[in-house]
Amino acid sequence: MEITFMQYVWGFLLLLIPCYVLYLYHSTLLTKTVRATVGMMGLLLVLGFLLYEVMALNQWGITLLFALLMMAIGAILTVRRAKLPIRQLFVPVMAGTLTGVLVVGLYVLWLVVGVRNPLEVRFLIPVVGLLTGHLIQVNSQALHIYFMGLRHHSQLYHYLLGNGMKHSQALGYLFRRTIERAALPNISTMGRMLIGVSPIILWSMMLAGAGVFTALAVQLVLLVAMFSASMISVIVTMVVSRRYLLDDYHQLKGDKPHQQAE
Repeated sequence: MEITFMQYVWGFLLLLIPCYVLYLYHSTLLTKTVRATVGMMGLLLVLGFLLYEVMALNQWGITLLFALLMMAIGAILTVRRAKLPIRQLFVPVMAGTLTGVLVVGLYVLWLVVGVRNPLEVRFLIPVVGLLTGHLIQVNSQALHIYFMGLRHHSQLYHYLLGNGMKHSQALGYLFRRTIERAALPNISTMGRMLIGVSPIILWSMMLAGAGVFTALAVQLVLLVAMFSASMISVIVTMVVSRRYLLDDYHQLKGDKPHQQAE
């Protein structure tokens, strides 16, 4: 399905409706709407240009490098949205994002979709983009709970260590809360599908010309893939972060994880 320039123009004219409503009621959101639209267009143009070049080259090395760049940006956004220090936690979050996205993404492409070359740009990049975008939203909230818990419940952590518990046992409560927080959005999305959540992938694929059952299968598989990727990512991030948050004696380091990077 191809869209001409004039069709783009007709599509953007729909933006006049919400803008007029905001103007009619003298809402202060009108300026923010215009700024958000301009920013969105700018970012999408940059992304579109990069995707066009990557797809035109279609070399596995460049494709993999671009996928790594997407995951690195996703890790940075995850840390910033969780209000955590990038300098201290970029590596753990990047490790979690990399593991979750690549393991689940390659599994889906290779075993589920049946792609012979999962590093082909038209297969790898969309899957990496979908999984990374999902991890930003879900894991930022989950990791915020985990690291804020280390701050506010540090006395409980030291108390449990002093009473003979291993550090893994002392952190078990926070681990469970973090994993549950990462799982809840996925469970909610699957439980409210068609009732409270629109299956966007299903409708998008049908709009692009895919068959009903093919679009349905992709929607279901990607939902499960997002769920699995978020679980893997959170667990890997918490495990790797121990080296950055705990010293050799399993004590919390003085550089608190809740301090936001300047």
